[in-house]
Formats: sequence, structure tokens, C-alpha cells
Amino acid sequence: IFFFLSIILNARRVELQQSNFDNFSKDWWDEKGPMKMLHSMNQTRMLFIKERISNRYETLGDFKDVIKKKKILDLGCGGGILSEALAKEGARIKAIDTSFKLIKEAKKRAASKDYNISYENCDINKIFKRKEKFDIIISLEVIEHVSDINAFLNTTFNCLNKNGLIIFSTINRSLISYFSTIFLAEKILGLVPKNTHDWKSYVKPKEIILVAKKFNIKLDKVEGLFPIPLISGIDWIRIKNVKANYILSLKN
Repeated sequence: IFFFLSIILNARRVELQQSNFDNFSKDWWDEKGPMKMLHSMNQTRMLFIKERISNRYETLGDFKDVIKKKKILDLGCGGGILSEALAKEGARIKAIDTSFKLIKEAKKRAASKDYNISYENCDINKIFKRKEKFDIIISLEVIEHVSDINAFLNTTFNCLNKNGLIIFSTINRSLISYFSTIFLAEKILGLVPKNTHDWKSYVKPKEIILVAKKFNIKLDKVEGLFPIPLISGIDWIRIKNVKANYILSLKN
């Protein structure tokens, strides 16, 4: 334990540049490529997303009925893994990312598959300045990469409509998360490209909830995400422990 603590305390901060994700644009949809962990998580995250959206708007019909009626933002969409999953269900999606190359590739895919996804190369600040608001905002594996977490959260919460729902998927700042997501996943097993994460930028659930309270947005549900190694790859299950990867929903 003391060995790992010393590593954490002396770790050099790695600023993740936009170009890091730009470099993955051509391989984003290779399910066995550098983004394989994101692909492996998608089914489990979608189960949570469907559950919480259906629960929040249960009076509006089933899941597919709801997402056709609601304005949805995929914040930090990357190459469109989540956006495409929602579009297949019939949703109209606004999807934004700061990576020009990823948005370019995502647009090509959406056009070829006739998905109803509006991609834009921008950040949440631009959405806020245009006074755009959404009923549902989903931001998966994004918050741990932003330079100012509080500013990001404040701006995001400001873009939520009344009676809305926000879902974040990210990584807790704990000893377990350092060991599992950086030491093992990046440095030892190579499941994630090196320097993808900076432990000091990881976010505790209570830190998100604290900012949300200022906007009268409260916790809906939080669950941990745990990887199960299989011969065919990695499968993910939902657990109560949120010390490493977790997903949470908030509502106003």
C-alpha cells in the first residue's frame, strides 16, 4: 500500500491533449483496437441509461417513446459509440466533442448509416453561450479528462432543462482506481493507451453531487462498473462498490 501511495503522491500530472484522441480517430470503431475498453463497457452503460431514462419519464411511455420526445446531448461523444447506440433506438441526438478528427469520422459513419445524429466539433461552453438546453445530458468517460472539473460541471448543469436527467460515467479517485485503471490497465496489461488518465483528475461521486446541489439537482442513482475478463474479451457488470469505475444519474 505504501508503495502505491508513494507512486500516486509523486505522479507527474499528464495533460491529455486533444491530439491524443485525434490519433485514435481511424481506429475508434475497431472493437479490438485502442478503444476496446470503451466498446466493452457500452452494453452495460446502455442498460443503466435505459433504466434511468425509463424511470425518470415513466409517464411518457416506454424507452423508445421517451427518447423520441426528449432533446438529448451526448457530451464528449468521441467517435459516436453512445450516439449510435441511442440513434439505433430511434433517438434524435446532438453530439459534441473537442476532437475535430473524431467528429469528422463520426459524421461519415452517421451519414452512411442514416442515423439521426447532429455532430459538432465544440465544447459545452459553446452550447451554454448559445443558450441551448437539453432534457437529457449524457457524458461518458469525459469528466476525468477536463482541466477544470468544477467549471465543466457548472456549465453542464446550466444546460439542463427543468425535469431533466444527467448521466456521468467516470472514475473515482481512490487507491483502488489507481491500481486498476492506471497501474494495471495502462502500464501492465496495455488495455488502455498509456497516459490516457491522470489519477489526480479522477472525480469522487460526492464531488459531482455537491456541485449539483447548487442547481437543485439531486442524485438519482449511482453504481460501480466492474470488468470481468473472458476468453472473448472484457465484460462489465454493475456492482455496489464505486471505488473505481462508476456511473451515476442526477435529476432536477
